[in-house]
This record gives sequence, C-alpha cells and structure tokens, in this order.
Amino acid sequence: MKLLPAAAMCTLALAVAGCGDGDDDQEREPATAARLEVVVRPGEGKEPVRRVEVACSALGADAKTASCRRLGGLSHADMAPVPEDTACAQIYGGPAVATVTGTLRGRPVDARFDLTNACEIERWRRNGALLGPAP
Repeated sequence: MKLLPAAAMCTLALAVAGCGDGDDDQEREPATAARLEVVVRPGEGKEPVRRVEVACSALGADAKTASCRRLGGLSHADMAPVPEDTACAQIYGGPAVATVTGTLRGRPVDARFDLTNACEIERWRRNGALLGPAP
C-alpha cells in the first residue's frame, strides 16, 4: 500500500525534471531581446525631436535598465498598423510622426506612427513606453 504513493511521487518528480529540457528554448528571449531605432518628428519631413537607439538583452522585470524594463509588455501586435477596415473617430492629434525600425524578440520591426485619427492616437499611446509623448 505504501508503494503506490511513492511510485506516484517518483513519476511526478520525473515529469517535473523533464519539463525543463528542450522545447522551451523558443520561448526564451534571444541574446538581444530588442535593438530598435526610434525617431520622433514634429511633422513629416521635419528634423527629429528625438532619436533613440534601444538595445536590451532582456525586457521586463529581468532587464538591467529602466527603459528596457518599461518595454517588457511591448509586442509586435502593439506596433501593427490599424487594420484598414477599422472605423476610427476623425480626431486629429497633430502632425507628429514616428518610426521604429530594428528587431524585437528576434523578429524585424518596421513601424510608422502618426496622430491622424483616434485609432492612431491610441496606437501611439499604447506604444508610449517606446515612443514617449507626441511632440
């Protein structure tokens, strides 16, 4: 009767020990979690207000710098363009534009931001940890 609990514990211990090998390598951040160039301009074709290069070996709580910690929740989906068929309130936020190029978690990034309507304004705010406030 006492063998059954011991066998169950051994099986559980083997299962837990096996969980750490191999398959989770895809979930780990690459050697460079983020390498991005951010350029924010007061208007199309105008001189940059901010030009920042961000290089992080880790993002979120494990990051060594405050800027890399703030980018922990940043994803490619956050930077994706607003779908063309989205109804957006026609609220103009100003002529500011921003570009973000580089890599995030091993995937290429080439995003453009503006403030031409409510959807784009919200997208800028969603990426505020990277873009900062609009000029």
